[in-house]
Amino acid sequence: PAENQRVDAIDDRIVASQLSEEPTVVVGHSLGSVVAYSILRSDRRALQVPLFVTVGSPLGIRAIRDQFRPLRFPTSVQAWYNAYDNRDVVALQSLNAANFPVVPQIENNATVKNHTANRHGILGYLADPDVAKQILGALSV
Repeated sequence: PAENQRVDAIDDRIVASQLSEEPTVVVGHSLGSVVAYSILRSDRRALQVPLFVTVGSPLGIRAIRDQFRPLRFPTSVQAWYNAYDNRDVVALQSLNAANFPVVPQIENNATVKNHTANRHGILGYLADPDVAKQILGALSV
């Protein structure tokens, strides 16, 4: 109803409007990973996403995951890389086959040591060498 219309308006006007059919690496942190996933799985344009990076993502939490049933790997995405710190209270579950069963499987990195006070800050994720390497590698293609 009205709540869904507000969510759709935010997704479409604020986030989806920033995407084009040009190759784009998409990075989503926390709730941003949920919004990005929602858009990438439903956008009808011929988006080209060589890499979708999620960091500190709550997508593996059942209450959130169940909002997207049936789960599917976005067709516009070539590869999906998920990084999280096991101490991050928002990223409670890996996006593995048990918590987010999609094909192809999502590459998960649970070795991040987020240095921010709450272990969830975006700067702590972006400062991780492997996360940075993934993003830089996708941008360099």
